[in-house]
Amino acid sequence: MKQKSSIPFSCRCGEVTGALHRVDPAEGTHVVCHCNSCRSAMEKAGLGEEAQDGVALFQTTPDHIEIATGIARLAPRRFSPKGLLRWHATCCNTPMFNTLPGPAIPFAGVLVRNLEGTAALGPVIAHGFVDKGNGKQGHENGATVIWRVIKRATLARLTGKARSNPFFGEDGQPIAEPQLFD
Repeated sequence: MKQKSSIPFSCRCGEVTGALHRVDPAEGTHVVCHCNSCRSAMEKAGLGEEAQDGVALFQTTPDHIEIATGIARLAPRRFSPKGLLRWHATCCNTPMFNTLPGPAIPFAGVLVRNLEGTAALGPVIAHGFVDKGNGKQGHENGATVIWRVIKRATLARLTGKARSNPFFGEDGQPIAEPQLFD
């Protein structure tokens, strides 16, 4: 059986550190998101140029994420009152993770830019919200992504791993109060 990797991550200033554990293409999905929200969040962090070709994410379940230092510096922002939580390091405004608004569906998108290596993630297998040139957007391999998210979330719930979530407390609330983007 192939050994699964752990990949360290950190924010830009190094205050928030940790590791993505049990990394393997079967344990997550390497995607690039081209949606306006992902790109806008990067822009607000001063990283707009980096997001011109989309934002690379590794979608997995939160139990794969260990925050070693700086958890008090992680805070969620969102574009609408019920929108996706975009976790950033408040010390240096580094976008780091995306989660759903609550822990019921165990899902986390890890921003690949903060990882110390990407080979173990496997290749990018999907692109979301791609401009089709006619004013519309579409997805490349979207069905595969949805199936993999559902499969991982279901397994995490059935095995109890969904309870291990660094972003939400025992009460199901985010560990920090979500704020709306300006």
